[in-house]
Amino acid sequence: MTQGANEFLLWRCGSHDFGLELPHCREIVMNVGITRLPRAPQFILGLANLRGGVISVIDLEVLLGYKTESAIRKEANLIRLRTEGYPIAVAADNINDTVFLEASELEPAPANLSESESIFIRRVAKRENGLILIPDLKAIITKIH
Repeated sequence: MTQGANEFLLWRCGSHDFGLELPHCREIVMNVGITRLPRAPQFILGLANLRGGVISVIDLEVLLGYKTESAIRKEANLIRLRTEGYPIAVAADNINDTVFLEASELEPAPANLSESESIFIRRVAKRENGLILIPDLKAIITKIH
């Protein structure tokens, strides 16, 4: 590891791999109950109760346009994000590990992304086993509020 490396939490949602700088991740919580909201935007999977606090749960695949609606789930693995104001989390099918990514492994999001992707994907990490999408946390928070 060199001084140019940052630690990222990696997770999988559907058929896509995501990563976020570790300081932006507050906690990982497994098998949390989800309450669906009938009139919420499709990218909101629902609400979760974490130790008495209500948190909105985002389905990144819907937000990015990879699918049109969230599958109804009674539980989900969550990555609670470190945000100002209203607490949010992203749902994850598999939460992998943390890795250090060098600056040389990160590239700006390509110009040929869809409109949704270009708004919410900040960078892409090149790894031996594929690409990791790095979401733009500020853009996601702006969409929620």
